[in-house]
Amino acid sequence: MEFQALRSLVPGSRKGVAGGSGVKKAPAGDTYRATRPQQILLFALLINATGSGLYVASAPIYLVRYAELSEYEAGLGFTIGSAIALVMMAHFGYICDRMGAKLLYIVSCVAYAGAMVAFAQVRDMLTFTVVATATGITSGASAVARPALVRQMSNGHLRWFRTRNRVVNNLGMALGAAGAIAALKVDTLFAFQVIYLINAASFVVCSAFVLLAVRSAGGVVEARPTTRKWVAFRDRQFLRGTVLNGIIALQYPMLTFAMPLWAVEVIGSPPWLASGYVLLNTVLIVLLQSRISRGIQSLPLAGKAMKHSGVIFTLNVVLIVIAPLLSPLMATIVLGLSVLVHSIGEALHAAASQEVYYGMSTDESQAEYAGVFWIGQGLALTAGPALLAVLCFGLGTPGWLMLAAIFLVTGWVSPRILAGGRRPSEQSASHAPVMSADMSVEGVKS
Repeated sequence: MEFQALRSLVPGSRKGVAGGSGVKKAPAGDTYRATRPQQILLFALLINATGSGLYVASAPIYLVRYAELSEYEAGLGFTIGSAIALVMMAHFGYICDRMGAKLLYIVSCVAYAGAMVAFAQVRDMLTFTVVATATGITSGASAVARPALVRQMSNGHLRWFRTRNRVVNNLGMALGAAGAIAALKVDTLFAFQVIYLINAASFVVCSAFVLLAVRSAGGVVEARPTTRKWVAFRDRQFLRGTVLNGIIALQYPMLTFAMPLWAVEVIGSPPWLASGYVLLNTVLIVLLQSRISRGIQSLPLAGKAMKHSGVIFTLNVVLIVIAPLLSPLMATIVLGLSVLVHSIGEALHAAASQEVYYGMSTDESQAEYAGVFWIGQGLALTAGPALLAVLCFGLGTPGWLMLAAIFLVTGWVSPRILAGGRRPSEQSASHAPVMSADMSVEGVKS
């Protein structure tokens, strides 16, 4: 299934799907193959994710080594920037539903590219905080627009397309992490600056391909009829799922912020090896995500997946805590094992969180639901670096064990909170073609 996701990026891979106008459907019982617009969009997202992988796998080391910030300053800067973006998330969703996902995504990508150019010049806390705010706002806007784009271009195969999107995203992150390892082995300021400029260019190229994908699908941007605002905030079941997802989402900064710094600063691992752990994680996610996602197709199953991921992240924390007590070689092996464990938990969590968002959002307020959902996950990404800096580096082992308890308790209560049937609208969202004011898929050409 993962290789089918990669093959969907190759033009002309849709043999067996009839040509002509109208929405393309695979014959009953046959495997669905991506349309040309879907191939282009997946390729655009691959470019985007590759650039992001360069940044994510190297930013903490760059800030501490070359921007001369402490772990606490780096965490605080990320937190301040993300907090400002977080306040705007629901507004981004409402704006996206009005102006269209395509336009918001393209604008945010271009703006993010400018912010990344500035990131390559960071040398002090104030500059970093300003740049982190800019990257937080632009990445927040794109995070709201992206799931709306995926949903609108799903061609009636939402679960299939969102899983491919996830696989392609992690493949790109793996490629980016590999590039970051090369920069870390060179270990010069110039090498870091080059990869951040490449990241900036990747977002500009991505926006061009997104525009091409939407035009290939016959997409037009139109104003939506005025509807009620803050619909998602009144959906209590959705809010409960958002809170659970946000707490479990602390696993992301644990992998990309706390663990690399723990490996370098506490265990004494070389910086390139710390990025290697991120690369290993993304490769494992590419291999695991489709298989794990297939079994999570309802809210009760999503609750069970959240529970299992909480237990797995708890085990992962224990392995990280044990690593400094061992010899350098054994510590490296144990951290590699912890990445394997983490990747299984991440794949479970990602599949469950997608079921909560895509299964519970409504067609008329897709991006608003995405904005509210990302407030929950954004809180983890916002408070996460600063919280983990205090827990993991300030308190040491007791702090790590407190983090393990958070994962365990949250996972344990997830099945009860997410229990309940799916809405009728959720079935149509998962299995019927999604026509939106932002883009029409009529007249798709193979």
